[in-house]
Amino acid sequence: MHWDILWAFRWLSRNRALSAGIIAILALGIGANTAVFSIVDAVLLRPLPYEASARLVRVDESAKKRLISGVPAQDYFRWRERTDLFDKTVPFLKDIVTLTGAGDPDQVVGARTEGGLFALLGVGARLGRTLLESDNTPDAAPVVVISDKLWRRRFNGDPGVVGRIISLSEEPFTVAGVMPPEFEFPSSEVELWAPLRLNSASTVWFQVLARLKPEISIAQTRSAFEVIAGQLEREDPKARAGLRFDVSAWTETTDRQYELTLILVLVAVGLVLLIACANVGSLLLTRAVQRQREIAIRASLGAGFWRVVRQLLAESLVLVTLASASGIALAYFTIKFLSQQLSALPIVIPHLQRVSLNGRVLVFNIGLGLILAVICGLAPVLMAARTDIQGVLRGVRGSSGGRGSSRLFAVLIASEAAFAFLLLVGSGLVIRSLINLQQADHGFKPDHVLTLRVPVGVRTLLRPSVKYDTKPRQIAYYNEILERVQRLPGLQAAAVVNNLPLSGVNATIPLLGSDGRPMLVSTRTISPLYFSAMGIRLVSGRTFSDSDEKGSPGVAIVNEYLAKQLYPDRNAVGEFLPGEDGKPGGQIVGVVKDTAQMTYDKPPKGELYIPIKQFIFAAFMTTIVVRTSGEPTALASTLQKEVWAVDPNQPVVKVATMNDVIATSIWRPRFSAWIFSVLGALALLLTSVGVYGIVAYTSSLRAQELGIRVALGATPQNVVMEVVRGALVPFSIGLGVSILGAIGLSRLLTSILYEIGGTDPVTYLSAAGMLLAIGIIASARPAWKAAMEDPLTALRAE
Repeated sequence: MHWDILWAFRWLSRNRALSAGIIAILALGIGANTAVFSIVDAVLLRPLPYEASARLVRVDESAKKRLISGVPAQDYFRWRERTDLFDKTVPFLKDIVTLTGAGDPDQVVGARTEGGLFALLGVGARLGRTLLESDNTPDAAPVVVISDKLWRRRFNGDPGVVGRIISLSEEPFTVAGVMPPEFEFPSSEVELWAPLRLNSASTVWFQVLARLKPEISIAQTRSAFEVIAGQLEREDPKARAGLRFDVSAWTETTDRQYELTLILVLVAVGLVLLIACANVGSLLLTRAVQRQREIAIRASLGAGFWRVVRQLLAESLVLVTLASASGIALAYFTIKFLSQQLSALPIVIPHLQRVSLNGRVLVFNIGLGLILAVICGLAPVLMAARTDIQGVLRGVRGSSGGRGSSRLFAVLIASEAAFAFLLLVGSGLVIRSLINLQQADHGFKPDHVLTLRVPVGVRTLLRPSVKYDTKPRQIAYYNEILERVQRLPGLQAAAVVNNLPLSGVNATIPLLGSDGRPMLVSTRTISPLYFSAMGIRLVSGRTFSDSDEKGSPGVAIVNEYLAKQLYPDRNAVGEFLPGEDGKPGGQIVGVVKDTAQMTYDKPPKGELYIPIKQFIFAAFMTTIVVRTSGEPTALASTLQKEVWAVDPNQPVVKVATMNDVIATSIWRPRFSAWIFSVLGALALLLTSVGVYGIVAYTSSLRAQELGIRVALGATPQNVVMEVVRGALVPFSIGLGVSILGAIGLSRLLTSILYEIGGTDPVTYLSAAGMLLAIGIIASARPAWKAAMEDPLTALRAE
């Protein structure tokens, strides 16, 4: 075999231009696939970096009358000592706190947990120590462990941070340690961990992580919890009616959005690689046709068929090996670029820091190279199998090339067209979907609107903010901010809302539906000028006024959807909200247009608005919204100063225009459109080059035939049409076959498409038309060149 390899290198050195072209095309495809696989491997495939991660499970509860998920502390204390099931259990919950003492005030996502978490996961600190069991006691000094990301972002990587005192929602904490970069629990957005400190009187709800005993399965655990659920339900049949436990394997990839996005990117670059393989196959087939005399001489000297095949595969293997090495170098830079792009997305992708060219990725690269060596060598091998050795040696016409090579060339053209069509359909669908999103009516007018998130307090009730521990104090804080902001020149309206539309966060309250069953309704607490600031149209009734305050009759405004749902047969204005226990709620004083809520991809449903002076909740997400007469960003720094003038220890988390908020909310279709556009353009380029090369070579093989046609009276236009038709027939067949594949691919895209079907005829026809145009243009030039050849030259050559 080593002689085959040496001969392959000798052949490559004699055909440097051809070899360089093949290596460049394959390196492009292999490098892109290796880079994307390294990201998919780190984010989705690699095992979790925890001790006995296969035995980690999460335990959750649900019941008929519970509107929230999680495990209440009182239930947890009942079953956590089941040592026959678990090695250990640890409760945890996410918390949003205000960080001060390290630069400007900031809002940070943290986790409250017990000290046993880090021992359970088998993870130690990078600097200092992790939380200990002793930190859970009430008299222990409050400590916090911070993430590597927070350490670098807020403390500039200072190794002396251990022992430093910082303030979390006005409570002093001592930094006990810094975690390594790869540690992300329970998700990558969490940047600090503090003690939970539970006791039998605790009323909080949380999630539970547990590690099963080696001999216990998840199915056995579920069966045991069915018994526990029955016991707890009998103790309190009213509150725990329908109680059930959900025990499932622990996974950190709970957000399907980035999973599907990465899978789609991997499929797309795979299609580009297949187009590259078709191009390389055509180049090798061209060379194989030219080498038929060499192959015939080898066979006549005693070389068997498999000996010839081995030589051809060795040449393909050497080409792919060199391309793989070049692809790894290209993948290194591609990984850096893609990691930067993914880090800039408005979502937190887990384990992105683990992306690297590790052993798993190199194994993938090697395996991919071996597969490509076989695929790329397939066309020359088939050509060798069809070679008429005696005819080639005698110089019989048709022995070199013939119909066999023509069929193989036709298959390659059809393959390129099919793969390129799949990419163009995907690209067209996501681009049209993005255009629909950008032109969609979200129910408000985003132009000239600036938003500032100004949270107070914490999300959980473990320790309320001292300064803003009551709702009246929180309301007073926002009223003072509004009074200062409304005096600024250039403002048309200023308001407060507890959670901004399209922010990905939703606040709900329970209402009784028309069937008497409780339902959760999206709710916003707002100040009177909110609808003016956002440009939301009032359909009927009135908006809130300053007189709608604490002590005055409760009022509410609903959107059109909720108005029709509650009172389908009459005007909702003047009616009362259906409250719990049969008591009427606030009176509906207005109906407004439906607006986008949490995300763009779900249609608006029922929404309720409550005046902030009467009630406020979810203050940890509260946002100031201002409508300006000029460029909104020009007022950003002034607004920040006004907020800090009221309280310099409260954070201004995010300053963004409403157009920026919309752009952030549609990150997935924007990113997908960008990726598919780049890959679609690359597919068009490779397809046009491939078709051009195939038509140019097949035209040279048909030189005598075309010369005879011209000699018999065919015009150059007739010759061009004949050559182009010969290329477009397999091209069109490839397009037709790929339609079924495109329909299947479009199903993967359904989750990111907006107001467009996966089988949109305009997109399919546009993609087909574009490819046909590329096929005609790419084949027309070599066809015209063949038509203009002197027929006598072709005939004399025979």
